[in-house]
Amino acid sequence: RGVLLEELDAALDELPAEQREVFLAHELEGVSFKDLAVRTGASVNTLLSRKRYAVLHLRRRLHAIYEEFTEL
Repeated sequence: RGVLLEELDAALDELPAEQREVFLAHELEGVSFKDLAVRTGASVNTLLSRKRYAVLHLRRRLHAIYEEFTEL
């Protein structure tokens, strides 16, 4: 579990700041896209796009570690 959390932290650190902020606010803090739009001044569509790119990066980056854990 510790290895997975370390890999997740590393993958999050690789994201551009805007993508990381949107991903963390929406997924971990539960902030709505509407509230994020007010907070950041970016449109909801821009925020959705940023989150999408963050998710795609995290999936690619964490795929190998996921495969290792599912083989156990």
